[in-house]
Amino acid sequence: MSKANTKKRTKEDKKKLALRIIAIFLAVLMVLGVAYYTIMILASTIHADAPAQQTETLDTSSLKAGGDVLISVGITYDATMTTSYAVSCAAGFRLGSQELDGDRRFEELWELPGGTIVCASDANLTESRGTYSIASRERDTDIGGYHIEIDCWDCEREDLVDLIDDHGRAVNRMGYDLIPAYIDGSYMLRIGDFSSERDARNALEDLEDLIPRRRMYVVEPTDTAVTVFDPDEETILFEYDCRGDTELGIAANEDRHGNTYLTAPSGNIYDGVFAFRRVVSETEDGVSVINIIPLEAYIAGVLPYETSNAWPIETQKAFAITVRSFTLTNRKANSKHWGHKFDLCTEVCCQVYRGAAKINDAVMEAVLDTEGQVMTYGNKIVVAYYVSSMGGVTVSAQDAWGGTEDIPYLQPIETPWEDYMNHENAFWISEISPSALCDRLNLAGYKQLRGEIESAEIVEYARDSTYIKTLRVTDTYGTTVDITPCDSVRISLTPYVKSANFVIGRGSVEYTEDVVVSESARSSSKTEEKPKEPETYGLDYAYMDLDDFYVITADAEERTYFGDSIAVLTENGKIDYQKRDIFAVTRQNAAAFEGTTVLGPDDPYTDDMKFVTETVEDKSDGSTKTKIARAENSDNFILVGKGWGHGVGMSQWGAFDLAVQGYDAREILEAYFRDIDIRDYRRTDNYR
Repeated sequence: MSKANTKKRTKEDKKKLALRIIAIFLAVLMVLGVAYYTIMILASTIHADAPAQQTETLDTSSLKAGGDVLISVGITYDATMTTSYAVSCAAGFRLGSQELDGDRRFEELWELPGGTIVCASDANLTESRGTYSIASRERDTDIGGYHIEIDCWDCEREDLVDLIDDHGRAVNRMGYDLIPAYIDGSYMLRIGDFSSERDARNALEDLEDLIPRRRMYVVEPTDTAVTVFDPDEETILFEYDCRGDTELGIAANEDRHGNTYLTAPSGNIYDGVFAFRRVVSETEDGVSVINIIPLEAYIAGVLPYETSNAWPIETQKAFAITVRSFTLTNRKANSKHWGHKFDLCTEVCCQVYRGAAKINDAVMEAVLDTEGQVMTYGNKIVVAYYVSSMGGVTVSAQDAWGGTEDIPYLQPIETPWEDYMNHENAFWISEISPSALCDRLNLAGYKQLRGEIESAEIVEYARDSTYIKTLRVTDTYGTTVDITPCDSVRISLTPYVKSANFVIGRGSVEYTEDVVVSESARSSSKTEEKPKEPETYGLDYAYMDLDDFYVITADAEERTYFGDSIAVLTENGKIDYQKRDIFAVTRQNAAAFEGTTVLGPDDPYTDDMKFVTETVEDKSDGSTKTKIARAENSDNFILVGKGWGHGVGMSQWGAFDLAVQGYDAREILEAYFRDIDIRDYRRTDNYR
């Protein structure tokens, strides 16, 4: 062999070897990369699912054991109500008759296997992107509201099962389904879903001899009927119509941890029963979803959202007692929602309730250790109001809302322990132009004001409080209005204020900043240390109501009040976000992220404003600083305020501060509610 050929082959061999090494190296990198991303995906999935996993494995069944009270909570109603509502449960469903008043008894009628079912108005339904609505045209119908009914008025549940077993296949061969139903207090069988009475009558002629000795007739949709169907197969599984005397109830079978959770379209999980109440009016046709749940399970579903499941345990215990007291004084006839057939809604106008997803060991401890306990005054359960923060002092219920009754346990109380300068949204500054202030007051109902506001004067403070009871405003035409009482002041000026505990000036205003000092908050010796924030806590107070905002979704631009979840088109495709997990970072809620709320001169959603402040006086003990805040535009009004909410009762952040200082739940409650006692609700005058 020549040297040239040997050299050539040697070079080729070296080249091949190098290519093999590179290929092996790249293959190793690829394997390592796949492994790395697999681990990262698994880790992120575990992290993302951590709260849900915790709820799935945590046995919360003990929350249903004590007490004799069931609470009804409106999950959807009015503007949030839809024609159809999907419910999921892997363990299977129990369907039954649910009373909304009286003992709120649930009587099981039927069972369905696990998965996802949809409860909807029994009408001609049309599907669009997984959502069902009333079909405007017969030809658009996907699930029909007309049925052939087989008279089974003398049947028990077992008889209905036998009829389905005996005749189901024959009906299926003819292209129809047998539908178990409960109508006017009796089991019935229905056949098919038709878009018109004509189609149903044509089918009836072919079916009349199928089940002998049973009368058959066509039934049309009613305003009280609810249908349950499989959204994948679009087959009806059950129908219910008791003319509103009772409603369809759906409960979950127990999972392997003993829990009975139903998953809503929002992703929230709920214990108890879902009642589906058909509501028909001139403008809407849908199902109102009402969660019927034992008292203690409801308290556990409120606690993590009105405080945090990572806050001090004594704060959580104090709030468990407070929430229980508020709940039991807002049931049935006392409820502002009783016209909707439930006690409380899920939002801040009642109490924020999102179900069981955030229940952890601390929440369980707080609820079970205080099981049945309420605050009482004169052996009657108190109306236990609370807010996010007070800003150094509370206000009496009488001054907050007016009226002649002065509630003894809801009196003004100084709260020097409240570190509001370091809490979310508890200290805020805003600026508003004279014309924007007039516009805002017009929206609040003061239509007589015109043009611009010339002056704003604090006429009267609430008794023993810095909350404004009467604010007098005058426009450039000389028209004057007095805004009163305290909560009307707050509501009229929202979103520029978060409470009625503020000062206002034109161009500039003098205000004070209070600093928590080592002196004990109350007249007993406790650990004298500055409150510290917990290592972790939710941004629950950063949430702002997104009603009237617009979101560009996968389908269109939509207003955010339409439901609990929003489909947002992202770089990863269409993703369903829960409404409670979406934040609009604006000047109105920026304090949750930056520490100070800053509102623009004309519109609270414009670019950040820069406020100039200067210290003019320091008290010798260092507890108070007097400052001046100056508006960017000297012609504008500037407002400096403290606290968030109506100011009556207990402060959420103040209760946190007291717990960190060493106070227990009873002492926290006694700091905010005068002359109260704590006892079991079953031994109060309300329940004797």
